Amino acid sequence: MDVIGAWTTLAVSAALLAITVTLLRERLPRRWIDVLMALGGAGVALGGLLFLTDVGPASWVVAPLVLAASAVVQWRLLFALGGPLRT
Repeated sequence: MDVIGAWTTLAVSAALLAITVTLLRERLPRRWIDVLMALGGAGVALGGLLFLTDVGPASWVVAPLVLAASAVVQWRLLFALGGPLRT
């Protein structure tokens, strides 16, 4: 359990996600946005796991992969043609 590392990882990941969605969304190609969103999602998962004490090896693999994929899917659905946040 590493509380400072966990909060730092969560803060950096949240900042990356916020900057990507607000400032970089229209400036970068879609591939780069997907990569940044995946990195942010994986960072959130790793930050959350750092709060826990007894984490198995599978959690260190599965959680970042699932949240990375979820971040990209959520971004694509929200900003898709006809989506609720389309601009």
